[in-house]
Amino acid sequence: MSVSSWEPDPTSRHQYRWWDGEQWTDQVADDGVQSVDPVSAAEADLPHGALPSLPPPSMPESDMSEGQFRSETPDPLSMLSSRGKRLGGIFLEFLLLTVTLGIGWLLWSLYVYSRGQTPAKQLLKMRVVRVDQGEAADIWWMVLRELVLKMIPSLFLLGLLWVAVSGLSILTNDRLQALWDKMLKTVVIDDPGDLYKPHPYSRDRLWQQ
Repeated sequence: MSVSSWEPDPTSRHQYRWWDGEQWTDQVADDGVQSVDPVSAAEADLPHGALPSLPPPSMPESDMSEGQFRSETPDPLSMLSSRGKRLGGIFLEFLLLTVTLGIGWLLWSLYVYSRGQTPAKQLLKMRVVRVDQGEAADIWWMVLRELVLKMIPSLFLLGLLWVAVSGLSILTNDRLQALWDKMLKTVVIDDPGDLYKPHPYSRDRLWQQ
């Protein structure tokens, strides 16, 4: 099985289409802007690798400095995860915390925090983005968001009340922000094509600080 990546659109309708490792998907990008264009069963099975490989739409090497995103990267506010998905993600997070006995969840979390994700968000292809920075939250911002402002109060201080109030916050504001999102100026987006995935070099520098 080949590696998933952005590749030239074999249907020629767009610049890029997401190859998931097995077939073409409905995720497309033009000039760095991600959108959806469904493919037929025949198009999904078009050969992979027939066209020359091109740089991914979000961060080609020629236009990218370490840890930076292209100006064409879509506005994260146009990629917000739905309310239902946000609430489902919160419950999935606590389910994963329970079934992994906490330790497995913590190790998994520390591995994906540098990508602006949690275990549940990685499974759901979601990502936390800092609105003021226009980039994915780094590992330290995620520790502050997930452990200090979310998990510790939820488990030891306010319990279900904290989760309920945050859930209500998601339902009642345009940016779908929980209380911890408002405190840290973050939003949660759908990012199946990894348009906001940090450059690996920027993550390496975080551990050296």
